[in-house]
Amino acid sequence: MINEFRIPWEKYGIIAYLAKAMDGHDAQFGKTSLQKIIYILQEVYQVNVGYKFILYNYGPYSADLATDLEYIAALNGVDVSWVNTGGYRIKPDSDADTFIEKSKDFLDKHKNDIDKAIETFGNLSAKELELRATIIYFVNDCGIREDSEVTDKIHKLKPYFKEDKIRSTIEELKSLGVIRL
Repeated sequence: MINEFRIPWEKYGIIAYLAKAMDGHDAQFGKTSLQKIIYILQEVYQVNVGYKFILYNYGPYSADLATDLEYIAALNGVDVSWVNTGGYRIKPDSDADTFIEKSKDFLDKHKNDIDKAIETFGNLSAKELELRATIIYFVNDCGIREDSEVTDKIHKLKPYFKEDKIRSTIEELKSLGVIRL
């Protein structure tokens, strides 16, 4: 018996959709930003894209998402280019609309949540997304329920984030209903 190969159009489509939606935003939409926005979509908005995340250098990271990004870039769904000021920029490429169309049912089902995530988090820098996604990771994936413990763990792991900044970002995420502590 031959197993059918299932093409994960929803994964490819959301990458192309985000590249297109983020094109023109003030913040540079690169590899780190893509990782954090997809993580937030899954954890906060329950948009089940199907990626598994671990805590890595810049917060939650999915190796499968990184691989899918390279794959869709090779197929001209997105263009991933180095920016001289640092980091990468992801933009829609010539076949972005093909990937979006192939995942239309998935994207239509989750459009409101995806667009809300873009509205809430789309103008943040990769560093700002890193902090927010890491806070969400400690609350959701590690089950930490105390502001002070989240602040302490993040500051020890990422000392370049000042404790005041971590605390104010926790408060921001609580006020948005993104986390509950």
